[in-house]
Amino acid sequence: MISEVFVDSGAWIALLDADDPGNRAAARYWDRQVRAGVRFMTTNYVVSEAGTWLRYHAGLPAALAFRQRIDAAGAGGLVRRVWVDEHADEEAWQLLEQYADVKLSVVDAASAVVARKAGIGEVFGFDGDFRALGFDVQPAR
Repeated sequence: MISEVFVDSGAWIALLDADDPGNRAAARYWDRQVRAGVRFMTTNYVVSEAGTWLRYHAGLPAALAFRQRIDAAGAGGLVRRVWVDEHADEEAWQLLEQYADVKLSVVDAASAVVARKAGIGEVFGFDGDFRALGFDVQPAR
């Protein structure tokens, strides 16, 4: 059984934006994992990326509500937010070089570094670039 899943910004956005094409699939996946006792991990980079997207596309209230939900989920033990430190950041840039043929963002590279260090093999999100790095990306499309 999977005990922890990494959450990418696309999943957070899909969960919060009812108009997102992945909204229903994301909500079903989230609910199923929560019922199974799975916990989630994300990073400060991912929270910043999702918050910025929400700020520009859904407005400041949506971005602030997202931050409050992340904080509450963290306080409740459902979501663990990891801060990307200078070592993980450096490893992310090295990963970009190693996978030069994959259109990988710095945020996704840092996410992969953090998830690997935590022994996490599943990413809740919609970016295929995580598959190229060896992760199982869910929900499957």
